[in-house]
Amino acid sequence: MDAATPRTEIPASTVPARGPANAINTSDRIAGAIGIGILKRRYRIGQRLVEADLMHEFGVGRSTVREALKTLAGTGVVELIPHRGAVIRALNRSDAEDLLQVLEVLCGLAARLAAMRIGVGDNRRLFEDASAALLSAAESEGPRRMLDLRARFYQTMFDIADNVELKRAMPSTRAHLFRSQMYEGSTLSDLEAMAAEYRGITEAILAGDAKKAELRARQHIENTAARSLPRIPAG
Repeated sequence: MDAATPRTEIPASTVPARGPANAINTSDRIAGAIGIGILKRRYRIGQRLVEADLMHEFGVGRSTVREALKTLAGTGVVELIPHRGAVIRALNRSDAEDLLQVLEVLCGLAARLAAMRIGVGDNRRLFEDASAALLSAAESEGPRRMLDLRARFYQTMFDIADNVELKRAMPSTRAHLFRSQMYEGSTLSDLEAMAAEYRGITEAILAGDAKKAELRARQHIENTAARSLPRIPAG
């Protein structure tokens, strides 16, 4: 890890004590934290992830770090290179196209379920808060700030959808990699279009219109593909 790269801290309360019973859980948490770090551009594409640095950063042993890196390699987020270690990889066009096809279906289903469950418990307030932060950033803080708030928007939508299998199927860390890769190339026009699409998804979910929510979410992913795929090298 480069010396200038900010560290990604996991609060102590979220990391179980070391031991065989929770080693998998801890390594998954670290893999997830690295994924969020990629989304927030604390870790960059092409950057080498040094085991010793990660051990110090997260306060865990080498075996736990290696398990986390194996998890990330298994999802195509890092590449394990002999004599060099783990390196954050870039998606090629085929990778991104395959990913977006899956995200279109999963995000569409999440939006449908969220609209169906928007009146349950505290769901409306939670989604209003997440969507308001996203849309406010697009309007007042500058559209690029919106890119840093998308994770909360999607996480809230999937939480409200409340489907364990849907969450399990969602390739979240790979999606973070895609979003980070596309960050620098996003134009103002792209960001304005995205803001309008998020507004449409939000309106449909808050209205409880499941069909429209799914349609708008899927259209957003289709539009994302049209905006981004031409900029990605074929391989």
